[in-house]
Amino acid sequence: MTESSSDTSKLTLLGASKTEYHFEAPNAGMLEVFDNKRLGSHYVVGLDCTEFTSLCPMTGQPDFGRIEITYVPNRLCVESKSLKLYLFSYRNHGAFHEDCVNIIADDLVSKISPLYLRVFGDFNVRGGIAIRPMAIRSGLAKAGTEVSIIERLMSEYDRIGTR
Repeated sequence: MTESSSDTSKLTLLGASKTEYHFEAPNAGMLEVFDNKRLGSHYVVGLDCTEFTSLCPMTGQPDFGRIEITYVPNRLCVESKSLKLYLFSYRNHGAFHEDCVNIIADDLVSKISPLYLRVFGDFNVRGGIAIRPMAIRSGLAKAGTEVSIIERLMSEYDRIGTR
């Protein structure tokens, strides 16, 4: 029989009767995690935030875009509501698109230590230029076979047309 129960006692945001939104600045402490119950099984988790907003650090004007997070879990997974609130916290944060994507990647690595992580930002055109930064963190997989499996898994995930 497959074990499907999960310890959710540490999750405080999912199912909460009242949600508090914080727009001051992103904080990795907002991210909640849960145990990966499929250790040893490599799989991809894709998370797509279609309403990402931050501020231009020079003009203070809002920047809108989409953030796509794709990762191969190690021992922990990120809880989606806490991720949503974390991403919403960028709303009044002034940072270049490239910085936002790299901060998100670094914060996720610090919380879940995935085997592989990719954060892609597809920002709305401003001044006639589309900015589409991508940050990859892949040093967490063991060398050799595991890296090869993860590369094939990510390639297959991308091939099936998740966009």
